[in-house]
Amino acid sequence: MILNIKYRPLKAFLLAIEAGSFTHAADQLGVTQPSFTALIQDLEKTLDLKLFERTTRSISLTSAGVDLRDRIQRPIADVEETYRSMMDLAAVRRGSIVVGALPSTALTLIPPALGRLRNEHPALQIRVVEAHNDELIAMLRTNQVEFALATMLVDVPDLEFIPLVADVFCTVFPSDHPIAQLKRVTWTDLVALDLVLLSHGSSARSMFDRSVAADDNCTGLRYDVTHMTTAVLLVRQRLGIALLPKLALPALPLKGLMHKPISDASAKRMIGVIRRRDRQLSPASQVFIKQLQRSAAEL
Repeated sequence: MILNIKYRPLKAFLLAIEAGSFTHAADQLGVTQPSFTALIQDLEKTLDLKLFERTTRSISLTSAGVDLRDRIQRPIADVEETYRSMMDLAAVRRGSIVVGALPSTALTLIPPALGRLRNEHPALQIRVVEAHNDELIAMLRTNQVEFALATMLVDVPDLEFIPLVADVFCTVFPSDHPIAQLKRVTWTDLVALDLVLLSHGSSARSMFDRSVAADDNCTGLRYDVTHMTTAVLLVRQRLGIALLPKLALPALPLKGLMHKPISDASAKRMIGVIRRRDRQLSPASQVFIKQLQRSAAEL
């Protein structure tokens, strides 16, 4: 049997006990005394029990009223706390987000967005997981992150892509390197050179490998690194030229080095928010994405 449980009569009942009179309890509930009395009568009629003994000066609980009070005080408080908590989530007064991010976005897009988010919603808990593109897609599909800042190399039906900022891959090299003399740099210009490449799984490496897969002139040394700062330091040691996203360059120690974009359509990418189509973003994530869009617009 489905019970017709009404919150307001139960709340009126508890307020009457707390206030010690229907008049004061009616003021707390924001209704007139006749309306308040009607709420109590509705509860008594529903339960088919008398809950209060009333005189002109006071009220007291019947034995049934004592039993009801002892049974519902804690559940009503729990329900009210749950409602307040859900309202806080909706208003982004609290909550937690786990976000996946390409290292280049963690260097550029995320810091200003997080700073503004902290000022406007200080109670939010944000965790940023940096990883290469392939890893981010895998984490998104296994619910390890709520959304990811990454690039979609191919369209897939279960993921939605919200574009944020266009990027291009660049060569980073010492100013006296022969590549500095070229007016434009292509993938073909790189294959015979010593290169510092980001490790497999990164979008930069995936684009490079696909672009030179059929080229038999890949005779240079290859250094695989995980971090872009490491790549820059290896370039400073003249161990090779690096292939890095332009988006990250302003945050890297490039003093004394030069960079040029790869003049090929396959060297370009669009970075954006990737989310699962079958999951609803939390209010906190929606606010964070708005801040990321603002960061992208400022670049």
